[in-house]
Amino acid sequence: MDNVYGINLIPDNDAERVAALERYQIFNSHREKAFDSICELACELFSCPISHISFLNSDTEFIKAEVGLNGIQYVSRNEGFCAVAILQPDLLLVEDTHQHELFVNHPYVVDKLRIRFYAGAPIITPDGFIIGTLCLIDMEPRSLTEKERKLLKKLADVAMEQTQLRSENLALLQQRDEFIAVASHEMRTPVTALKAAVQILHTHQDEGAVALQKAMIEQANRSVNKLAFLVNDLFDASRLAARKYSLNKTYFDLGKLINHCCDLLKVSGKHELDIEGDLSVRVVADEERVEQVLVNLIENAMKYAPDSRIILIRISRLSDHVRIEVSDKGPGIDPDQLPHIFKRYFRSENGAPQAGLGLGLYISSEIVKQHGGEIGVESEQGRGSTFWFTLPV
Repeated sequence: MDNVYGINLIPDNDAERVAALERYQIFNSHREKAFDSICELACELFSCPISHISFLNSDTEFIKAEVGLNGIQYVSRNEGFCAVAILQPDLLLVEDTHQHELFVNHPYVVDKLRIRFYAGAPIITPDGFIIGTLCLIDMEPRSLTEKERKLLKKLADVAMEQTQLRSENLALLQQRDEFIAVASHEMRTPVTALKAAVQILHTHQDEGAVALQKAMIEQANRSVNKLAFLVNDLFDASRLAARKYSLNKTYFDLGKLINHCCDLLKVSGKHELDIEGDLSVRVVADEERVEQVLVNLIENAMKYAPDSRIILIRISRLSDHVRIEVSDKGPGIDPDQLPHIFKRYFRSENGAPQAGLGLGLYISSEIVKQHGGEIGVESEQGRGSTFWFTLPV
């Protein structure tokens, strides 16, 4: 449909504005009670027969929720009133369409709905893009007091907050589905191997095949250990999320613990683990949980920096805390991934896909925070990464 207004309806930042709208995955979505309730409240507060929430892409106005429009869902952007409303960050108030040069000959005024009053408050994203409107429509001319104008704009803000919450919920649902898929895959592999080993042992139990039995038992043991590792991570993550994770603090030698961790992890022989700094530091902490954090950070360095021959563990004693760093000379981490690196279920996309549920760094982060410490990462692509955490002393 041709532009009925005779003015430019496309703001200079329209491509960015539409991209911002698409982030919320709300265009063409089903009716939802939360948005319907906002429209119902608007009608009640303003004694108005029609209210609607619309979102506008490059060519269409999608009516997400409405009262009084008899289920209308789509309007051409060249025709809808809201296409004019999104051109300004303030309320568009048309007290009488018969007295307004843009609307006096509009088909919705002279025909169809016979609109006489329109008020459209912009729905603005936190980063400043106008993606839609909350509107009031009446068939009689009317005005709004200053207080009513502020109230309508506040309702538009509520619509934006609901849009944000909806987007976050969708992201959580997607994250949950992805986690279930990953967890299923990760657990299926050791279960399959364990089942095969047991079947072979059962088949050859009377043959005295000692070498075969030994190999199968070792395979079964590796599979059981992997399952135990995955289940323990799931259990720890659930307890941390529920704030049911208790610490058993003792006074221990941090340097001795770090040496012990390195001895455990050197068996692969592929990496050289170097330790430097003040190894005499003693802390009051949960030794088992601190070991869990250290092992996780060192194993992460081995996993994601396989060609970094040397992994450096550094201890620095500061005024009121000790800082432990684990550094590698691997490929580094994409800057876009750094803000998410300690989030639950996050798995880095650097290099080849890696095993795991994306819980290790999240668990480490929560353990450190429960000790009153901090955790972080510094990384430069092509030069390596340094994961660090602090503990009070």
